[in-house]
Amino acid sequence: MGQVVVKYKITLNQPEDQRPDYEEIAGKISVLEEVQAIAIKPLAFGMMFIEIDVVLGEGEGIVDGFEDKVRSIDTTMISQIEALEMGRL
Repeated sequence: MGQVVVKYKITLNQPEDQRPDYEEIAGKISVLEEVQAIAIKPLAFGMMFIEIDVVLGEGEGIVDGFEDKVRSIDTTMISQIEALEMGRL
């Protein structure tokens, strides 16, 4: 079975009364064994997003399972997970 590399863009909810703690969420995501690289990058108007590179096994449902794992880290703060790039190793 092969492996795939996926680059994700993770955006967080932006409550009006507080700024999300990007470092805290990124720290929680970085402990997942599939994560190879993580960075906090600017999006627009002071908003940021978390970009991660992950290595996953090739197979049906593996990508969806990883995305569900990321969402479960903080269901109130994680707004969207978007795959930016995907390729085989």
